[in-house]
Amino acid sequence: MFENFKRKLQERIEKNAVKIPNVQWRDGNEVHTEDIVIKRSRIPLIGDWARIYPPVTEPDENGKIKVNWINTIFGGYKNFIKVLLMLGIIALFILGYYEVFTQYELLQETCVQLK
Repeated sequence: MFENFKRKLQERIEKNAVKIPNVQWRDGNEVHTEDIVIKRSRIPLIGDWARIYPPVTEPDENGKIKVNWINTIFGGYKNFIKVLLMLGIIALFILGYYEVFTQYELLQETCVQLK
């Protein structure tokens, strides 16, 4: 269905990216091994290499490519959680603003108006 979209995403990932196979890291006594993809930022002075979370997976034995929509839209689960936290803070700010003006209107209705 989205084969052309998936192919274009895969090409953008592979352009100027470096795949490092078999990177090991320890979590207590457990050793994890995984392949990572890093890419250099395009910002000239402060750009550095960073790990990217590809939105599409490598083709399997049938040649099918799967899309991870969280990585496609937000750039990873960390960014997704950051967006949710920001939306929560904005929602609380709007709710507080709404509460202040509802109390103001209630106070204005109950006070005696001088003419």
